[in-house]
Amino acid sequence: MALEDRRRRRTEAAEAFNLHLSRADGAAVAASLADGLDVVCDSFLTRVQFDVERIIGRDSMLMPVSAIQTEERTRREIELYTLVESAVEVRQNAYLAVQDDWYLRWLGRMRLGDGLDLPGAQQRLASYLPKVPDDRRRGFSEVLERTMPEARRAPLIVYRLLPLAVSIATNVAFSDQARAAESRKRQNLLLPAISDCQQCHGHLLENGDRCAECGNPFWKYDWLTAT
Repeated sequence: MALEDRRRRRTEAAEAFNLHLSRADGAAVAASLADGLDVVCDSFLTRVQFDVERIIGRDSMLMPVSAIQTEERTRREIELYTLVESAVEVRQNAYLAVQDDWYLRWLGRMRLGDGLDLPGAQQRLASYLPKVPDDRRRGFSEVLERTMPEARRAPLIVYRLLPLAVSIATNVAFSDQARAAESRKRQNLLLPAISDCQQCHGHLLENGDRCAECGNPFWKYDWLTAT
């Protein structure tokens, strides 16, 4: 059912994109964005939760049901932050003819469906939007660490790599390889080990692809902690 729901939301997003913007590439843009953000969000959640639990251990105070609820809230917080980062990228680069919040709402419906209407979701988006990138990133890290205590033990670099990864996924979806390459250069400055991968060499990948060796576009725990 969850897979069917995601497919339905992608189809609806593609149709809404074409209708609202009088374009014909809605299916390609929606699919690329969804594939790219799926990998980024799933990988980030793995880094801040499952890797920490595997290496350091899980909070023993959390009961199984509570742990599931915490994971759901954490995933939603990651999605809300990435929605704003993608929307800012689209606006700054003038990818669309509209300059209002249409893209944010459009992407939010595709990513979260009715979850966009849950208590606090709109307030969270509104709190991020006016902030400068560094304040937005710090605000997100504080929210996430309250939601998922294990996130405090994740490598701090994950919070610097995430917005750039979202920018790249957005750039690639809108066929802007030049800006995607610039964001990858910034990631490389933060984590020089990126270019050491013998499989992908730190190169940009198509949205939805992932390097089996290093985890590119969001690197595995041992790569994040490489010195």
